[in-house]
Amino acid sequence: MKKFAVLTIFVAGVVMASSCLDRQFIEGKVEMVSVSDTLLNDSSLISGQVHHVDADDPEHYYDNEFEIWIENSDWATTTDTTGYYSLKIAPGTYAVKCEATRNHWERLVEETQHIDFAKNTKTTINFYIGYTVE
Repeated sequence: MKKFAVLTIFVAGVVMASSCLDRQFIEGKVEMVSVSDTLLNDSSLISGQVHHVDADDPEHYYDNEFEIWIENSDWATTTDTTGYYSLKIAPGTYAVKCEATRNHWERLVEETQHIDFAKNTKTTINFYIGYTVE
């Protein structure tokens, strides 16, 4: 019974300590450039690279480490082992979002809002994903 009481006190202490953490978010950013390309046959192409914000060393990526998608659509893709992605879409006005596939924080989703993708346009969108520190 004494072991159970000690275990209960330990678990309660861990729960209280973790609930008091002062989590801080390091915000990310998005960079975007568009150019015309008549070879796209009236569609639009979004491509770019995903980076970790404040990365000093050359970055290493896992396959499918980040997901990029068009909000309220079925268009989605993931990055390769270099952080690169590409997504062909129909022209229109969309929100493009990006997050780490293991992300649990809504605040770490980087996005562009109300972007007009014209036909025959290549748009480069580079995402810089933020992180949390305690």
